[in-house]
Amino acid sequence: MKLDIEFIIYSVIIIFCLIPLYIYRKEIYSKFSKSGNIKIFIKDIDAYLSLHYPKINFDFSNILKKVEEEKDIKIKEILVVEDLVSQFATYEYELTTQTSVSRDKLWSSYDNNSKLLKDNKFPIDWNQRKEAAWIRDKNKCNRCGTKIKLIDSQALLAKQMRNGGGFNLENIVILCSDCARLVRTSNIEKTSRDLLISDRLMKQVKN
Repeated sequence: MKLDIEFIIYSVIIIFCLIPLYIYRKEIYSKFSKSGNIKIFIKDIDAYLSLHYPKINFDFSNILKKVEEEKDIKIKEILVVEDLVSQFATYEYELTTQTSVSRDKLWSSYDNNSKLLKDNKFPIDWNQRKEAAWIRDKNKCNRCGTKIKLIDSQALLAKQMRNGGGFNLENIVILCSDCARLVRTSNIEKTSRDLLISDRLMKQVKN
């Protein structure tokens, strides 16, 4: 008899807990399964990428087809971001020599320190060279075109030292941290999972 009473009490409690869930089921569902206009999201993302990564030709033509069966807007937006990050990571790019800088902007030790050293060490004026290349490139990444601070920029050699490349400004390429990592990596897929562009685009996704 005692068990029957406990059973009834617990049953009543469970029923009272379930009633609000039933009454507000639509509101609860909408909270966890959001709907929205994916076309507006893509338009906003396109504008953002055009402004901040102008050198990358992102292809939006097939993205809508890839996400059309998904109902949840947040999941749709995440899938769009993942596709765009993949495009960014696999964008074809090759390090090439850059334009020269006028002689009046160079310093007295420039020519001597431009030569490749026997021990493959960077010259003592490397930071000065990096800054000169950064100014030459108008503070922008050579691969994607995003604006970068000098402290955040990466300077790579178009022709590597092992291939006889020197430290002349024409051989110095300025990249953002994402592009530098992608250029250096032997595993694009793994590297693309941890890029700044991914974090920045994910911030555009609805909460």
